[in-house]
Amino acid sequence: MGSTIPTFSPPANLQELSTENQSVWSKDYISTWMNQEIAGQESGRSPLSQFFNGTITAYNVTQQASRVTWIGFPNRVSVAFPGSNALRWQVADSSRTFQDEYLEWSSNRDDDSNILSATFTCEGPEYWQLYAGSQPDDAIATIRKANGGLLNDVDPREWYLNTKSDDKSTWVYYPRNDWNMSTTNGIIFHLIHPSNTLGAEVDISAQATVIRYNSQENPITDEQMLINCSQYGNPERNSDPVIGITINNLARQGNSVTLHDPVGLYMQKFDTGNLQLDVSGQQDGSSLQPVPAGWFQYTRGGANNDYHLRLTIANTTGAMSTGNPSRTLTVSDIYDTFNKTNIMYAAQFADYITMGVSVDLLPKTPVAAAQPCVGAQAALVKDIKMNKFSKRIHP
Repeated sequence: MGSTIPTFSPPANLQELSTENQSVWSKDYISTWMNQEIAGQESGRSPLSQFFNGTITAYNVTQQASRVTWIGFPNRVSVAFPGSNALRWQVADSSRTFQDEYLEWSSNRDDDSNILSATFTCEGPEYWQLYAGSQPDDAIATIRKANGGLLNDVDPREWYLNTKSDDKSTWVYYPRNDWNMSTTNGIIFHLIHPSNTLGAEVDISAQATVIRYNSQENPITDEQMLINCSQYGNPERNSDPVIGITINNLARQGNSVTLHDPVGLYMQKFDTGNLQLDVSGQQDGSSLQPVPAGWFQYTRGGANNDYHLRLTIANTTGAMSTGNPSRTLTVSDIYDTFNKTNIMYAAQFADYITMGVSVDLLPKTPVAAAQPCVGAQAALVKDIKMNKFSKRIHP
């Protein structure tokens, strides 16, 4: 026996939306996205029998969710710059256009180029489109609080369009405003990379339930072959291929799948085991101590659950250098004992952040008939055994 859930909750169960907007989020965003996937309403898509909407289909709502996880550092940057950690970190820090693993960040520095703070987010833009668009006063206060006062003197009109009137109800929130685009001011609102959306999460998870067959009519079980065959997401990312193959495996085992409520992308883990504070201030790893409690803070989504939406790293204790008592220690005085280097780029932390989504299952579901590859990608599967192609996708 099972039951349906009454509504979809906001990401991380945030209590910011009005009652009306909570209903809009559930019905007009999450539920609508799921229903469109199930009905196969997008061009070239077929109806789905192994993806379900938990507000419509009953299931065991108390089950332990299944997690799908990946590393937050952008794989495409790692592949493009395989020989130098410093170069790949520098590139990943240089623009949000490189930060495509559903994790984005911004840091600010002092006059000596030491990092003062680094803030990471995995909040989808759709939530903020609703929140900031329909509750501007609340959203403005939330944005300012989340950014630690860095925006207190900034006119919020700079985050909106159509602001000639003082009537905020006429303002149109602009997710890609200048203040939410930089990687060097320490300010970040939410995700802005075109691929980093909650809608994309729903689409990949839904389409991954489609079982595909190769030219020999055998089920495809390779993650790269599957993502190319089904044409969901980007095969060069850490995230999309592993989301796809994990959910596809569950579907082939006879499960229907849905995204666990609250639907969202979350930081599942931040592994700080290799991070120590060089209290000497010499940035040579000569005097290491544990990083003080409070330097690593989840600031949205709750600190004691899996729904981490925002992480800020900064000297919140006022710790001073033992070698130069007049110098306040910075994030760049954190030493990575694995890579044997100080933190010179915020991207170094992304190597230690595990991202994830969670899914719920409806077991003992009839396995849908396997389908051939979609469109032009079908040719790729026929050629998958070619040595040249195999080297290209498995360097």
